[in-house]
Amino acid sequence: MNKEEQKFTRLKNVIRLSKRLKKYRLRMVAAIAAGVGNQLSMVAASVLGAWTVGLAIDGKLMQKLNYVIAATIAVIIIRIVFYVLEMWICHDVAFKVLADFRIQLFDSIERVSPAILLNMRSGQLASTLMGDVEIMEWFFAHTFGSVLVAIITPVILMIILWQILPILDLVMLLFAVTAVIIPIWMKKKADAQGREVREALADANAVTLEGVQGLKEILTLNYRTGYEEKNRAYLEHMYKKQFSYSKRLGTEGMLLQMVLGVSGLVAALIAAWYVGKDGMAVSMYTVIVVLSAMILGPVIEVCNTARNFGLIFAAADRIYRVLEAKPLVQDSGNDINTKDLTPEICFENVSFRYREDLEAAVENISFRIQPGEHIAIAGASGAGKTTCIQLLLRNWDPEKGCIRIGGKDIRDISLRSLNEMYATVLQDVYLFQIPILENIRLGRSSATDEEVMEAARKAFAHEFITELPEGYQTIAGEGGVKLSGGQRQRIAIARALLKDSPILVFDEAVSNLDTENERKIQESIERSAKNCTVVMIAHRLSTIKSADRIICLDYGKVVEMGTFKELMKKNGYLKKLLENSEEMKSGQMSSKKQNT
Repeated sequence: MNKEEQKFTRLKNVIRLSKRLKKYRLRMVAAIAAGVGNQLSMVAASVLGAWTVGLAIDGKLMQKLNYVIAATIAVIIIRIVFYVLEMWICHDVAFKVLADFRIQLFDSIERVSPAILLNMRSGQLASTLMGDVEIMEWFFAHTFGSVLVAIITPVILMIILWQILPILDLVMLLFAVTAVIIPIWMKKKADAQGREVREALADANAVTLEGVQGLKEILTLNYRTGYEEKNRAYLEHMYKKQFSYSKRLGTEGMLLQMVLGVSGLVAALIAAWYVGKDGMAVSMYTVIVVLSAMILGPVIEVCNTARNFGLIFAAADRIYRVLEAKPLVQDSGNDINTKDLTPEICFENVSFRYREDLEAAVENISFRIQPGEHIAIAGASGAGKTTCIQLLLRNWDPEKGCIRIGGKDIRDISLRSLNEMYATVLQDVYLFQIPILENIRLGRSSATDEEVMEAARKAFAHEFITELPEGYQTIAGEGGVKLSGGQRQRIAIARALLKDSPILVFDEAVSNLDTENERKIQESIERSAKNCTVVMIAHRLSTIKSADRIICLDYGKVVEMGTFKELMKKNGYLKKLLENSEEMKSGQMSSKKQNT
């Protein structure tokens, strides 16, 4: 894409975003009308003041004092009304635009996850959700209307000035054009700097967020010095970009103020000439000078706003990239009654790679899981276990082959219906900043308190929850930080059991539990999920032994399947894996390969 196309695209992104705010058009028009009224009433107040001074100089103030007082009161009331209307409408639109953009962005992130995280860090996404959205909110709710007001008002004032002193009107037009040329002249640099500032800020935010999320690791791994150096480097880079941006702003501001100052001086001299030579009333001199200054003021305001168009275009570009990101998974399936599908899972010649430049994470794998069967997927790190789970949950679609549930291709099932089929417990459990009771109830929103507690009992979480200061009303903290890893996993298991889905998916759901609690929970899962199909990623010997059948993966391929006894007698991959992995009992198996 060449530079001209890039400029057009960035402007087009602003226009595209504006189309998402159609429902606010009438309010924005009302805000613009109120803004014009506010500006004109302010001009009227200034002109009235200048006229009053002129009358005093002419010695005619007392003759027209009643008119001056009445006009002053009227102008004050009118301006108050228009000012209140403008502020009320603008702020009403501002908060709604802010909320709308963030909701639309989150919907888009949800739609394209987890693929979007391959190209953007979570801190960069947070920067777009917060900072970039606030810039666009400022533009649409506070700037866009103000720019139109600042264009309309000078046009009206120039029409008035033309009736009084045409030559001065033409001179003011020349100064206005000069003021407009300044930001246009520096537009190329402004656009580039705006983009660089937003990108540098997003990168700095990402590193800061990384530090907060990884604080425990930074301290335990003695990485504090290294992280501080990295953070300082990003902050210094951001400072340099912002400083360059500010220098350009200062240069533009200086030039615009020069234009404003010179125009005021020229207006005063021309008006003085006509007062001296043509016998114009002294009272009109002050009116003309003030009117001339009021013409150029809004023009300078527009130009000052234009100085920040680089930031606006950059923010619009980053927002639009997220909003229009193409999901790797198309939700084109139909809503179905999940009870009509038997929980039979079938992988048919499935192949998948995360990126074209990477090796296949899984290649031509096929297996069938019968309804009610409890399956363990075993293999070294990088064998493709997690990839199988991701494909089953349809976070990604296979490049080749298909996955069926109850004989139906999961691509023909809507994501909403598919999510109803699964209850998942991942190794990294996230709890929300809400009471534990509500965290568990997320599994099934209609569940009663007693049903929630029963699920907690099955997950052996009830006892430790009741011992907490506020019991089930305890706030777990952000991400569940106030609870141990084992406690978080038991709450997640309770949530999955409460959901009562026909297929349970566990990504080593007991990895943070001690041996006794692990045994109890596995027994509870076997009882509670007796009629469910269960798929578990196995890192522990106990998980493998408890499964009805084991599917062994190695380098993305199925190498053997069978019961634990069958595979041990076979003296094949599983037995060698167990013999070579002394760490297995603690849940760790290693491999040189990096794909998961």
